[in-house]
Amino acid sequence: MLARYSAPMELRHLRYFVGVAEELNFTRAARKLRVAQPALSRQIQQLEEEVGLKLFERNHRCVTLTAAGKALLDEARALLAQSHRAIEVAQSTGRIAAGHLDIGYVWGLFHSLVPRCVARFRTCLPDVTVNLLDMTATAQAEALARGELDAGFIGFAYEADAAGLAKRPIGSCEFVAALPKTHPAARKTKVSLAALAKDLFIAISDTTYPGAARYIREGCERAGFRPRILQAADRGHTMLGLVAANCGVALVPEPLRALPHQGIVFRPLQDPPAGELFVAWNKSRRSAIRDQFIESLASG
Repeated sequence: MLARYSAPMELRHLRYFVGVAEELNFTRAARKLRVAQPALSRQIQQLEEEVGLKLFERNHRCVTLTAAGKALLDEARALLAQSHRAIEVAQSTGRIAAGHLDIGYVWGLFHSLVPRCVARFRTCLPDVTVNLLDMTATAQAEALARGELDAGFIGFAYEADAAGLAKRPIGSCEFVAALPKTHPAARKTKVSLAALAKDLFIAISDTTYPGAARYIREGCERAGFRPRILQAADRGHTMLGLVAANCGVALVPEPLRALPHQGIVFRPLQDPPAGELFVAWNKSRRSAIRDQFIESLASG
């Protein structure tokens, strides 16, 4: 047994101990830790005196861990990791008061939901600035991957999964038929997809909204046909303008009914394509304020 050292153990003692334990060489460990070797040796000696046991066996050829040293190593690593996490949390939380969030969203899907989510979040953190950016699903995925957005109301799962993003369900969406007022099906209260098989379609762009385009394509295939595409568009008002001009029909997310357009009627479908909607974020980028925003969505 060793005489007890009078000063209490500190994190630096554990940091130096782990450094020596990983190198099993005081010279290399001192170089890695950027400390003089005599000072390192004193710190290890002080730790051994505090523990009351030898942690290393030393001779002129090698350094090895004792049984007590091996037992301490895992605990020391865990304590150092926890202290690092505690500092990160404190620093991140300290930045929240003056923080800001950049949030992407697909207007056509989330124009009514996102403002409510932001308002609820700001009741808890009123000093946080929230910037809302109307972006396509693909643009959000790319911006999240580059760290240019904190989170994105990206739409369907496909875009988030393809980019390897974390995601949380935030709702669901059915597609409805957008028809020219003169279309025969416009007089019906509910439309069968098969009744539109011979029409030209104004399609949602597969480049900017591949998830939505996939749901529509699969829905038409279930109805027994492949839609004939006249033109693809990445904005709802463009699609509705083409439908109003009697260029074709379109299947659009139900929230787009909030975009009234002369010459158009919206009709529910008998077997509508539908899917869950998601908010997505880059899990490799840490942000306490972003995490609080995501958690606030669960309380809505």
